[in-house]
Amino acid sequence: MSKFESKFQKCLLEDLEDEAAFEASLDKGVSGEDYATDVEPNLDPDNANVRAASAISERNDAMHAAIKSWVDHLDGTLQFLNSEQPDSVQSQLAAAEPDTILDRMKQSEQRKIARVATELASLTESFRGYLAQSNNSQFKYVAWAIGSAIPFLLGGVDIITSLV
Repeated sequence: MSKFESKFQKCLLEDLEDEAAFEASLDKGVSGEDYATDVEPNLDPDNANVRAASAISERNDAMHAAIKSWVDHLDGTLQFLNSEQPDSVQSQLAAAEPDTILDRMKQSEQRKIARVATELASLTESFRGYLAQSNNSQFKYVAWAIGSAIPFLLGGVDIITSLV
């Protein structure tokens, strides 16, 4: 059994032990089902929390679209500067006839173009990384979670007040 399998089994056993301890601690006539916390999220469009979560989601989608358009523009610029296409700046300079202005530019500017293209490619990949992480919950606001938790908390308050 691997290290992770044993840790996973240990967690499962602890969960079963916790559940059994919880059931044992209840008064007679009370079941664990009475403490179930499954609550449907409130998706009513008139709810302020739902509206706030929708607004944040729309704003995040707009930012995502803006970054995607930047990446597309940067890719186009990279293709223009330094690609294997015959109309790119680097290809045209590489194919320049001797003793022409393009030949002189090639001698002095090819390194600069390559360096700028490398930096631009790095920036583009960095932007792509942010796009890839944009679905990561670490980078999102928690308004939906709060909007879903408030009805749960209010329902819990109602349950507690009904018990008193």
